[in-house]
This record gives sequence, C-alpha cells and structure tokens, in this order.
Amino acid sequence: MTTKREEISKHASRMKKQRGFTLLEMMFAMGLASIMIVLISNATGPGITFFSRVETDSRLKDLRMALTAAYNDNATTVDAVSSAVFTTPAGTLAQLTPTVNNLCVGGPTTFTAIGRYLATSASDIWHDGFGRSFCVYITPMQSITVNSITFNYHSVAVVSAGVDGAIDATTSLSSVGVLTLGGDDKGILIDGRALMQDKVSQSLAVVNRSADAYQTYFNTRYLANTTRDISIDYFAKSDRGGNASSSWDVNGSMPNSGGAAVSMAAIGAHTVLGLTASDVTDAFGQILLIDNSSDAVRNPQNSTAALQTPGYTARISTALPGGQTLSRTVVGAY
Repeated sequence: MTTKREEISKHASRMKKQRGFTLLEMMFAMGLASIMIVLISNATGPGITFFSRVETDSRLKDLRMALTAAYNDNATTVDAVSSAVFTTPAGTLAQLTPTVNNLCVGGPTTFTAIGRYLATSASDIWHDGFGRSFCVYITPMQSITVNSITFNYHSVAVVSAGVDGAIDATTSLSSVGVLTLGGDDKGILIDGRALMQDKVSQSLAVVNRSADAYQTYFNTRYLANTTRDISIDYFAKSDRGGNASSSWDVNGSMPNSGGAAVSMAAIGAHTVLGLTASDVTDAFGQILLIDNSSDAVRNPQNSTAALQTPGYTARISTALPGGQTLSRTVVGAY
C-alpha cells in the first residue's frame, strides 16, 4: 500500500520531468547557436564567393562570344546607327550605366538583341554570379581611316560590380573604346575597331580577287581579237542598252552593267570570271558590285567626251557599314 509521502514524491518527480527550459538554459542555447552560425558562415562564405566569381566569369565569357558573333553577323546594322546602342534584327542593346548605390538596374530583356547567340538564356544572363545586374557601356559610332579606307565601329563593354556590390568610380569606357576597370569590378570588351578592321581587310581581299580576275578577262579578250583593236572596250559585250556595238566586245561574254553599279550575281558577272557566289561575297555578307559603263568609269558611252576613249576602266566595289564605299578601279590592259 502506497503511503501519502510516496505519492507526493512521485508527483514531484513527474512535475520535474515535465517542466520546460529555464531562461538561463535558453540563453545558453541561443549563444551556442550564434557561435555555430558564425563558424559555419566563416567556413562557407569564401566558398560561396568563389563560386559566385566563377559563375560571373562564365557569364562574361558567354556574353563576349555572343556579342562578337552578333557583331560579325550584323555589322551593317550595328554600324549604321550613330548613337551609343548595339542594334541587331532582334532588337537593341542599350547602355546600362550605374545609378543608385553605383549599381545598374537591368532585367530579363537586357540582352534580347543577342539572345540567339547566347549559350545561356537571355532572360537569365542579365545578372552576374552574385545576382546583380550587369552594366553595359557602348561607345557612339566612331570612324577611323586605315590605309586610306575609312570605316565605322562601336565598342561594347559588359561589367560586373564584383564582390563589393558597387561599380567603382574609375570604371569607364572611353569614347574610343578603351575599357578601364576599377576596384574589384570585372568586365569584357568587344573591340569594334579591331573587329571591323579585320572585316574590312577581308572584304578588300575579296574586291581585289574579283578585280584581278576582271583585269585578266579584259586582257584575254583583247588578245583573242586578232586585230588587237584598242578602240574596243573589252569590259562588256554590248552597250548600256544591251545592243551590239563596234565600240564594245561583241564576241565577249560579260554583260553591260547598264550605266550603273549592279550586283555581280544579278548579271552573272562572277560566272563569266570563273568565280563562285562566295568568291564575290564580302565579309559583311554582301555581293560585290560591278560597274563597266557608268559615268564613274571610262567607257565609250561616258557623258564626258574626254572619258570616252581608251584606256577603258571598270570598277568593283562594296558598301561598308555607315555608307562608305570600298572599291578598286580596274584598268584595261592592252
């Protein structure tokens, strides 16, 4: 039989087991948790920062490749606009420079203009590995003359604010395309000048190849004429109207350009010269133009009498972005 004293002791024991934490115990637990959080943060923080940097580098690399490809494919569109924008058929990439707290405010549509060239979705690549919007710097259209050839270009830079989360005051893109990065900012530069100079050089090589072939054609046609008549313009087989004439090479194969500069492919001129369509396509994807009878070249129908006599000339040309013309005059060799 349980005594009164035993019942009281058992009740006290049950009460002791059921009671909660004391204030001191709770304060001790919270302090211990705070220490653990600090320790975990110190252990994982550098790792998180490292991976954020790696992700930023990966995104900048993707943007560099995409912008370069977009420029190569759409240079005539990009460099036809004088303002500080980068325009493609898919849209316009505008400048995005720091505002509040030295940060840029972009969004999922920032890089839509180059979306088809990106490995990452355009709706996702607008921010760096730290989750902050990239900044975009674009120069107004610049012009430069190299080897007597003038061409236009834009330069584009994309910049991340880095770990500190703010664009440094010294970060900038100069009007001639020099990128300066301050603090821990990271960025890429698409050098429009170098890119365009390379494309102009490639186009010039295409023009020269066609011009050389045309000059060889003229000389071959002259030598094929047993009378060696220097009064005949061997650059075309007929006059501007397509009519046979003693002043033109009636036995030749080259059509007359009709008093203007026309596409070589349109009149089959490349085929006559033994060239393919790709042989007469410049670095901007344009078919070269041929002119063998306008007032810009020496020919029997030139409106200026002094330019109606030998030596006859023709011209192979193409248009550079912005309207400049890249051309070579072909002089008939007798």
